Amino acid sequence: MQIKVVSVGEGERIDLGRGSWSSHLLNKNTVHSKKVMLGLSTFTPGSDTPQKIHTEEELCFVIKGKGSITVEGKEISYEAPSAIYIPPGAPHGVKNTGDVDVVMVYVFSHPEYPPTKDWKGKKNA
Repeated sequence: MQIKVVSVGEGERIDLGRGSWSSHLLNKNTVHSKKVMLGLSTFTPGSDTPQKIHTEEELCFVIKGKGSITVEGKEISYEAPSAIYIPPGAPHGVKNTGDVDVVMVYVFSHPEYPPTKDWKGKKNA
């Protein structure tokens, strides 16, 4: 067994547009995890990500900021500090409705970013 520390700069960084980004920190590639992955996202003010559908559960912890999770055209508000549970198969996107970055830690019950597809329903509210 080997314990490993991964800094944000060492993660697998993904550009989400408009200055927003995610970093996959602990996963199959970085620490050889077998069942889970952990990442960090920053969403700039005004961000509104396209709705996605994951095959696995997602847990999020909002460290900073406020906004809403868009679900099939509806909005569920969140504000730091709070936790969010997203069941598998739920179409969702992240919206930042505040004046500061939303900073969010996320965990999937999968060793890497899970199989995901775009939601083909209505555009985000």
